[in-house]
Amino acid sequence: MKSKIETIVKDNLCIGCGLCESVCGKENVQMKLDQTGFYKPEVKQIQPEGEDIIDAICPGKNIINEDSYAYEDRIWGKLLKTYSGFSNDKEIRYAGSSGGFISGLSVFVLEHNLVDSVLQVGGDINDYERNELKVSKSRADVLKCASSRYAPALIFDKIFDLLNGSNDNYLFIGKPCDISGLKNFLAQYPQFKDRFKLTVSILCAGQPSFTGTSQIVDEFNAQRPVKNLVYRGSGWPGYFSFEDKEGKAYKRTYNDSWGSTLNRHLNFRCKICPDGIGLQADIAVGDAWETNDGYPDFDEKDGKSLVMVRTQAGQKLVEQALQFQAVSMTEIDDGKIAIMQPYQYQRRRKVAARILAYNLYKGKLPLKFKNLNIYSNLRYESPKQVAKEFLGTARRLFKQ
Repeated sequence: MKSKIETIVKDNLCIGCGLCESVCGKENVQMKLDQTGFYKPEVKQIQPEGEDIIDAICPGKNIINEDSYAYEDRIWGKLLKTYSGFSNDKEIRYAGSSGGFISGLSVFVLEHNLVDSVLQVGGDINDYERNELKVSKSRADVLKCASSRYAPALIFDKIFDLLNGSNDNYLFIGKPCDISGLKNFLAQYPQFKDRFKLTVSILCAGQPSFTGTSQIVDEFNAQRPVKNLVYRGSGWPGYFSFEDKEGKAYKRTYNDSWGSTLNRHLNFRCKICPDGIGLQADIAVGDAWETNDGYPDFDEKDGKSLVMVRTQAGQKLVEQALQFQAVSMTEIDDGKIAIMQPYQYQRRRKVAARILAYNLYKGKLPLKFKNLNIYSNLRYESPKQVAKEFLGTARRLFKQ
């Protein structure tokens, strides 16, 4: 019997979330860090029922948005309100990657008992290859997870242990594909649905492998093991920084770390991602970049977050946080999003050409992307641009 999980990996669709380990059981499937620097499942024994479930809920191939969009929402999806904002807690604003809005919101919901816990990605200060889903219950816990992690993280490999081990309800924070994974999981296991009160998505330009991180460390000739590695934060946009074995400190600008190295090590699945903007979340948050000639200005300054509110539940939370002065916010016109996030704007316009190339290469339609309004966006691109995106993806596939 052919393993559906191994097919997903072979088809370059695995995002390394860990759902397959939870659903099939660790004795059958185990997540491991492979030679490319990504977490991938190792199938020890095929578990047919579990593999059927994973085939239906794997976020690498299944993104099923509940909302369809009107013409005016074709790029950014459903928007109730759009803001530029930041945490009023100066320590949180400084530690966060872009104004600390998500961290400020997390502390607010915990201190006002709106949820029992916040689920978010955190790391190990002594091992940068250990990123995983953390349970935050205090301001101190949230601050430990405040800055970005441009590397793989295990999100759902222990999800049943987490949910069966307590009766907590949660605010869930993750990448757009993590939100998709959670939505798919809850559709399959509705008994847990009421436990997740709100979802917040970060805006994502792709997940680099640990190889990218390692390359930057090696370029400094730093003595391993390294610790206190931070990809961003402690300012806006903040520096890639770490300490080596001897305690010597190193740092590199965001533009040099992300722009020159990390984004060259992206997971292939990220290249055909139709949603880097959290279409399924209650709230989506990214950088409110100030731009110069259409390119973001990465000079260090006080951080500001772009906040896109998509649901009534999200709007209610934002208004409560504003009322209690946990955050500062200024409503902005939706038209400014493309200026603040030019990469996401361009990707949403062009990604369908990449998806078409992928489907044609496979000779079938393995990707179940619904209500994402991607194909209609191609009408606004020139035939030359569509061909460029299509052929670029085709070349990557043949090369792999």
